Amino acid sequence: MPDWADASDSQLMEATARGDRDAFSVLIGRHQGPVLSIAYRFLADRSGAQDAAQEVFLRLWRSARRYRPDAPLAAYLRTLTVNLCLDTKRKARFLVLGQEGEVPGRHDPHGDLEARERKAALSAALQTLPEAQRMAVVLFHMEGASVKEVASLLDVSPKAAESLLSRARSSLRERLRPLLAGS
Repeated sequence: MPDWADASDSQLMEATARGDRDAFSVLIGRHQGPVLSIAYRFLADRSGAQDAAQEVFLRLWRSARRYRPDAPLAAYLRTLTVNLCLDTKRKARFLVLGQEGEVPGRHDPHGDLEARERKAALSAALQTLPEAQRMAVVLFHMEGASVKEVASLLDVSPKAAESLLSRARSSLRERLRPLLAGS
């Protein structure tokens, strides 16, 4: 059994295409965090994000033979995740806002409460945005994607991606004005 720890994503995908579960496990370990992060920020539900991540990796396993490393695997997984989340939202048309966990090691109840309230307000405001705007914000501001990457993932022009981001920021500022005024 080969040691896959130092293998490239391309090598791991080739092995996965041959049915190597150990290679696939290494891929999951490498990429599960970002996939879960995108899914959670978009769906705002831990269970839903875990289900989405599981489905993303199931789709990756099934498509391993067709995978061509034209782009980094991380970009491919981001595209799978975005599309799955958009499909999930289209099907569900409703959302249960998830709650963030406690930050271990911090014991400033007043500061923690304010931080949680700000985070909850931002999450709630984010969930009121139209799907495309919300995903653009998640990808650009929270996942660090470029405008060009956002455009590609959302299948719009870079100009349209900039417009989505601009409208989303404007809406978020308006919704969060009372919170920002109190700071």
